[in-house]
Amino acid sequence: MKRALAVFSVLAVLGFSAFGIGTFSGKWDATILLIGTGAPKITANTLTLNYTDFGWTFTGVLSLTGATGTPGDVFKFSAKGAFGPLSITGNEWFDYTNAAWMGGDLASSLDFAGVSVGLGVRHWDKDYAGYFFSATDSTKPWYPDTDPCQTYSYGMMYILTASVAPIDLTVRFVDCCTGIVFYDAVIDVSDIGLCCGISLDAELAFTKEGFDYLDISGIEIPLCCGVSLTAGVEFTTSGKALSTGLKFAGFGDACFTVYADAIGNTTTNPTQWLGIAIHGYKIKCSLGDCNYVEFGTALDATGKSKLGLTAPEFEYMKLNFCGAGCCGGQYNVAISIYFVESGGKLFGIEKLGATMSIPVMSNFTAKVSFSTAPSLSVGWTFTF
Repeated sequence: MKRALAVFSVLAVLGFSAFGIGTFSGKWDATILLIGTGAPKITANTLTLNYTDFGWTFTGVLSLTGATGTPGDVFKFSAKGAFGPLSITGNEWFDYTNAAWMGGDLASSLDFAGVSVGLGVRHWDKDYAGYFFSATDSTKPWYPDTDPCQTYSYGMMYILTASVAPIDLTVRFVDCCTGIVFYDAVIDVSDIGLCCGISLDAELAFTKEGFDYLDISGIEIPLCCGVSLTAGVEFTTSGKALSTGLKFAGFGDACFTVYADAIGNTTTNPTQWLGIAIHGYKIKCSLGDCNYVEFGTALDATGKSKLGLTAPEFEYMKLNFCGAGCCGGQYNVAISIYFVESGGKLFGIEKLGATMSIPVMSNFTAKVSFSTAPSLSVGWTFTF
C-alpha cells in the first residue's frame, strides 16, 4: 500500500508539471580528490531537486559520498511556503546509508503591524543529536545550540518567538521523554541609545534554574582619527567578563584591516588601560571588478586565528582573478601563497594553493583546486 501511494504521488507531481502548473529545477555538485590522503575518493556529491508550485517550494537534497557511521550519507527534504500571512518552513533529515529517520523541524511566523510572532518545533533521534547540535560548528542545522537532553531516546523542543523593534523574545520548552518543561528564555534589545552617539545591545537569559547571564555588547566609543574603542561585558552568577577592542573605521573597513585589542589591568584594576595589542593586519588592493591582491600578516596566535592561518604559517598572499566566461557566467581563479618565519622553501614559502572555477557551458561549471600539500581535486556544478 505504501509503495502504491508513493508511486501515485510521483505520478501526480509529474502530471501537474506536464500541464505547466509547477516547475522543476535542480543542481548537481560533485568533487573528486585525485591526489591526497585517501585518494582517489569522492569528497562531495550532492544532488538537489526543487519543485515550485502555488507559491510553495519543495526541495530534496541527497548527498552520496559512500560515507559510513551515524549518519552515513544524508537525504534532506524541505518545504517552504505560506498560507496567507503565515509563513511556514519545514525540514526532515534521513540517514540514507542506514535507512533511518534522523530528525526534523517546523517553523511558522506571522508578521502584522510591526509585530512578529512565531512557533517552532524540533524533533530528533538521540543517536543523531551530534549531527544537529553544536555551539561552535556553524554547518550544523541547529547551531549554536547544544543538546538540551541527557538520558533519552527522542527529544522535542518547542520555540516561541515574538519581536517588536527593538526587542526580541525567545522562550523554549523541551521534552526529553519525561514531559514538557521550561528550558530557557532570552530577551534581546538592540541599539539602546545612551549619549554622544553611543549605543549598546543587551541580551538577558534565564533557564529553569534561574538567571543565566546578561551580555552587554556593541558599545563603540570614538577616540580620534577614525579609531573607536569597543567594549562589552558579560555578567554571570559567578562573576563578570570584560572584553575590549579597537575598530578602525573608514580605511579599516576598506582595504586596510588591523586586528587589535585594548590591554587592561586584569589583575588589580580591570578598568585601567595599559596599551594596545596588535595581533595582525590585512591589506587588500582592488585591481578592478573582482580582481585583487591581498596580504595578511599575523603577529601572534590570535592574529593567526583571525587570518585563518595554522602553525607554522604567519603570513600569506592571495591573488584573485576573474572575468567573463566564454559561454556566460564568470570564471574565477584564486592563488594563495603561505609563508613561515624560518625554514620553508624558497623565500620562506611553506605551501602554494589555487582554486579555479570555469564556466564551460551556461549551466555547467568546472572546478579545480590543488595544493603543494600535496592535493588535487576536480569537480563540477551542473544546474538544470
